[in-house]
Amino acid sequence: MSVRLSSDGADAVITGDLMHHPVQMAEPWATTFDSDTEHARTTRREFCARYADRPVLVLGTHFHHPTAGHIVRHGDAWRFRVSA
Repeated sequence: MSVRLSSDGADAVITGDLMHHPVQMAEPWATTFDSDTEHARTTRREFCARYADRPVLVLGTHFHHPTAGHIVRHGDAWRFRVSA
């Protein structure tokens, strides 16, 4: 599950348990917690595609500090650009 927030024209999304590390944007591997690994990979890819290159702050619940940034497209994958 992830949670989308909007206030005063600003948008953010909290990743929740969707991702455990920013590298999953480049390679959306499955974890031992995923009961359906292909569905989990697809969900992670769809999440990245939905929020990439948009002014939506992404808050990685399980990411090591810093946890706030933006998803940017990088070839056929994505990267996590940490907010300054």
